[in-house]
Amino acid sequence: MTTFLSGMEVHTAPAGTAATVVDGPAMRIPASLAPSAGAPGAPDNQHDPDNPTNPARWRGPRFCDIHSTMRAVVIDEYGGPEKVSVQDLPDPHPGPGEVVVRVAAAALNRLDIWALSGSLGFPIEFPHILGADAAGEIDGVGEGVTGLRRGAKVMVNPGLSCGACELCRAGEQSECPNFKLLGEHVPGTFAEKIKVPFQNVFPFPSHLSWAEAASLGITFTTAYRMLYAQGRFRPGEWALITGIGGGLALSLLQLARPVAGKIFVTSSSPDKLTRAGDLGADEGIDYTAEDVGKAVRRLTGKRGVDAVFDSAGGPSLDANLRCLRPGGRVVIAGVTGGPKVEIDLRRIFWSQLSVIGATMGSHRDVSDMLRAVAGGKLRPKVDRTFPFERASEAFLHLESQDRFGKVVLEFATGG
Repeated sequence: MTTFLSGMEVHTAPAGTAATVVDGPAMRIPASLAPSAGAPGAPDNQHDPDNPTNPARWRGPRFCDIHSTMRAVVIDEYGGPEKVSVQDLPDPHPGPGEVVVRVAAAALNRLDIWALSGSLGFPIEFPHILGADAAGEIDGVGEGVTGLRRGAKVMVNPGLSCGACELCRAGEQSECPNFKLLGEHVPGTFAEKIKVPFQNVFPFPSHLSWAEAASLGITFTTAYRMLYAQGRFRPGEWALITGIGGGLALSLLQLARPVAGKIFVTSSSPDKLTRAGDLGADEGIDYTAEDVGKAVRRLTGKRGVDAVFDSAGGPSLDANLRCLRPGGRVVIAGVTGGPKVEIDLRRIFWSQLSVIGATMGSHRDVSDMLRAVAGGKLRPKVDRTFPFERASEAFLHLESQDRFGKVVLEFATGG
């Protein structure tokens, strides 16, 4: 179905038919902004329309301004970077408990590649606005929002939770059964303006640029939770961080360095290992040249490391387990190397090893991460920035083997 707006009326036409225009030119809008079951102005359904994880919350004329438009980076079908385009869409309007952010910068993540390619495992509605991370200025506040003023500079936590379940009430929002991400289940951040729950915006340290602040959301939040909430990383411990060069691995290195006794990193690129050393890594291991488990044993006098922090999964899990001292733990936050693996369980129970998962973080994790960034004057590594109109080029660069750090889209907004 294709939906058209004209004046204050909404018309929905079957695919392949002409739009009915009543009083002015028609504008195509994403289905996620059109009235549907559970949305304001449409028949209710079993889902609570005020639940931030319910996509219906993001629909309906109440939540968009049909008299003004913004530009957004969208896809109309699955594919590669060639499917990415910039389109005019209605401005978002904040509902109760929401804010609109005028985006200054938005960082890319591997999540965006999965959304683009259609490999997330569930359907999305087209046109779909990509992106999870962003930083910008508050442009509008909805009913019931206090403590946030227009013009305030904020970064966006892209994780959406229901706020009502036992886990949300216990402060573990990323464990919410209905947890969702911007750009994945609902419209994302690659737009001149975005609408999010007010709990999802945080002031960021003043020493950061827009591009750096936009790079905090996915990777720094996940890295903080991997290290300190799930991994229980303690001062003086030794860590192995795999796949250095990507945004998550670099975030782990930067957040762990002030605490760790020793940090070992892996990569297939000697140049990336050298650059990681400049950022504080103690030893680098080229996993294409030697077995990682044997290398860690050699470098640690056969002791092993206390913890491995990994985002690859797949066959690397077996090598990661061999890197650990007895009682050590592996913390995993991704499966870029594959979702399935065969391991010897005898190693886990005999050496009393732990395999721990981590996804994003709670609001407290975000706040704690931001304090760590402020106190340590940390700066996310930004490899390259692109004007948002060149988003397709940014996607190509994101998959470059030479990339070292984040890829960020810049918008001509924000102060």
